[in-house]
Amino acid sequence: MAKQSTLSKGISSVGAFTRNNLERMGAIIDSINAKTGKPQQFKAVNLGDEDYQQDLFREQTLKATQQLLGPRLATYGKYAKKVVPNSLFDSTVDGAFAQIAKLAASWSQMDLPNQHRFANIANLDDEERYALATDIANQNRALATLGGLTGLAGLPGLLADTLWLLLVSLRTVYQLGAVYNKPLTGKQGVKMAYELLANADLSKMQEKQALLAGIGIGKGLLDNAQSNGLHNELKNLGLKNKNVNFYAEQVDNIASQVGIDLDKINLSWLRRFLPATAVIVGMRYNSQLIDEVIGVAQATFAPEAKLANRSITDDSSSEERVKKNTNSNDEKQNHQSDNEEKAADKAKDDKTKDHKTKDDKAKDHKTKADETESKVQAASEPVAKTTDEESVDENYKKAQASNKE
Repeated sequence: MAKQSTLSKGISSVGAFTRNNLERMGAIIDSINAKTGKPQQFKAVNLGDEDYQQDLFREQTLKATQQLLGPRLATYGKYAKKVVPNSLFDSTVDGAFAQIAKLAASWSQMDLPNQHRFANIANLDDEERYALATDIANQNRALATLGGLTGLAGLPGLLADTLWLLLVSLRTVYQLGAVYNKPLTGKQGVKMAYELLANADLSKMQEKQALLAGIGIGKGLLDNAQSNGLHNELKNLGLKNKNVNFYAEQVDNIASQVGIDLDKINLSWLRRFLPATAVIVGMRYNSQLIDEVIGVAQATFAPEAKLANRSITDDSSSEERVKKNTNSNDEKQNHQSDNEEKAADKAKDDKTKDHKTKDDKAKDHKTKADETESKVQAASEPVAKTTDEESVDENYKKAQASNKE
């Protein structure tokens, strides 16, 4: 019993250590994606809709299987479809993908209860649920990104990467649904999980598959050229594929004109470079694809739009970022309102000054008019006085003259 207790504690410690490091790694990946990409708003999915398109995982998984197993399987598949009805083939594929979903559900239920906050999930408020969902999202983001390491295996890694990304995406959907108290269970849960994936924008998966397939084919070509010679390998490749034959001939002609012997070229460095390129491409695309799944799942399960539209980042940094943005917006609004009040006060002062100026001008005009009138009266009074005195003297003189006579 003591040994079992010690073993369980050791496993629990290792699991906690792994989850913490995955959360940190996922937060770093998310911050890189946020800096290099454009901000997005994801739409919620009305789960339970009977009419929805199949997700791209199914299509790309079948394509990767055909590329891995070669053209012979595709030929056999064509003949098999003539014998086996399409309904049976489709039901077989549906059953296989349902098993992958059940595996993801079991993985999510096995891992999620180990989160210490999940034990008190019923009492968490919206912000606490969002913080837990952020940690869960970061774990799955890191797991999906690490799937790009399968690029080291060439074409077999292409199929393994697609299945791994599908498994992690379904795990993300199941876990976020449980965190927001909307668990997906049973056959209906499998259907809803795939319905949510069908509504995520996974168009970049086709780009990734094309790039990885090209790198895988190139690596296989170089591996064969190392033993058979590049000239012979290009010739054989042209015979197998008529579309490639033209380009193979052009490469051969250019090499002969320049004087390069294709069979003597050392391709070892290029053979090492291609797998590293495949890893980088796979990790980059996987991080973007899982972001689409996380965003749609958050928009679907989160109780409020503000939680759904947030970028899925580390909870501490995201909360700090949200607070800073809110404070800056408040400061801008306050500053704008202060400017508006100042402008209104200035307009009022200008209007008052205009009225005062007009009143002062009117008073000045009235004062000047009064001064002018008083000057005119003052100037006219002496003239009238002088005229009266002259008339009195004339009358006096006339009276004296009449007395003398």
